[in-house]
Amino acid sequence: MQLAGRVALVTGGSRGIGRAACLGLAREGAAVAVHYNRGREEAERVAEEIGAAGGRATCVQADVTEPDEVERMIEEVAGFAGPGGLHVLFNNAGIYPAGSLETLSVEEWDRVIAVNVRGPFLCTKAALPLLKRARRARLINIGSVMPFLGMPGFIHYSTAKAALSGFTHSLARELAEYGITVNCIVPSMVATETANTDYAGWEEGVLAEQAIKRVQQPEDLVGTIIFLASDASDFMTGQTIVVDGGRVLR
Repeated sequence: MQLAGRVALVTGGSRGIGRAACLGLAREGAAVAVHYNRGREEAERVAEEIGAAGGRATCVQADVTEPDEVERMIEEVAGFAGPGGLHVLFNNAGIYPAGSLETLSVEEWDRVIAVNVRGPFLCTKAALPLLKRARRARLINIGSVMPFLGMPGFIHYSTAKAALSGFTHSLARELAEYGITVNCIVPSMVATETANTDYAGWEEGVLAEQAIKRVQQPEDLVGTIIFLASDASDFMTGQTIVVDGGRVLR
């Protein structure tokens, strides 16, 4: 129970990597705010599963690209967290539609940048007073292997995830004086509902690039997330940690 007495907010917590993170953090003793945008029933099931296992959870809704909605969500999280503040913010919510330079519209470009970059900015900015209050809080972002691979057909997504590296590095220095560490995890292609629905047949190409010849599951990231959320990572900040089965060797 490395996280007993702590409170975590996971954006995009209703499914995929976010769901696995919520359940993993709760198993280690954290109370978890499960964020969703449209998947209310899925988020409620995650919270119910945490409660059934003896944990504490709540669901919070917001479009992470909208400042007013994010502020409202953080107010709800503050009530859930209580006077101790927010100990862990996992900026997980994201989208990754395909699109090349020739095919992308300005609106499609802006939407991907908004969800994947503006969203973490707004959530972190709004949550900062709660993170300061918690002392030694943990901010975790999620990147992608695509900027490292120069993956064609995902230019907006690759750009957004590359931006999160700079966001992570700058915030690590900016927030260190408050005892807040900031790190970024980078998975390979993960077998989530979105990946399996939108990119059927993706497994063969990804496995050819990975050293570990199995498809990455959301649960493969949980150990690293817990490590970054715990005291074990107290002297680590500003780092990008690649957890991709050896797809990118750096």
